[in-house]
Amino acid sequence: MDLINFREANFKDIHQIVDLVNISYRSKDLQGWTSEANIIDGNRINYEQLKKLFKEDSKLFVMFSSQELIGCVHIKKKYNSCYIGMLTSHPKFQNMGIGKKILKLAEEFSIKNYSINTFEISVLSLRKELIHFYERRGYKLTGERDPYPIDADVGNPLSLDIEVLHLRKQII
Repeated sequence: MDLINFREANFKDIHQIVDLVNISYRSKDLQGWTSEANIIDGNRINYEQLKKLFKEDSKLFVMFSSQELIGCVHIKKKYNSCYIGMLTSHPKFQNMGIGKKILKLAEEFSIKNYSINTFEISVLSLRKELIHFYERRGYKLTGERDPYPIDADVGNPLSLDIEVLHLRKQII
């Protein structure tokens, strides 16, 4: 793989990020191990939703290989913690350590730039492999759970038993 470039996203990146996130999570044709296409129908994010993430104490980062967008992540400072969301790697670049690298860079940025003591992540309950991915990186299920956010315009669940589970990682 060519030289990897990780940087803060800007408004010019929005369309590419929306495409990447929707392909990575919801494409029926190009499915990687992070695909939700079999459990959620519809887009994960749209242009307007992504644009709203550009605000104070909220950062979007992108990762390119040459000129191709291969990953992204969103971090949001909340009091003494940092929420990490939308961690995405393109399906054709999965199983190459990109997701681990993006997560590590997001955590390092958060520790360096924010006064925090925990990280928080949310995962769909049916995504056992993703829960295990985060657990291997020190995240623990909190026991907190929420219903799938039907009204958030992030797709429609194909099963009624999907919940959002919360994980937390303490910073040592």
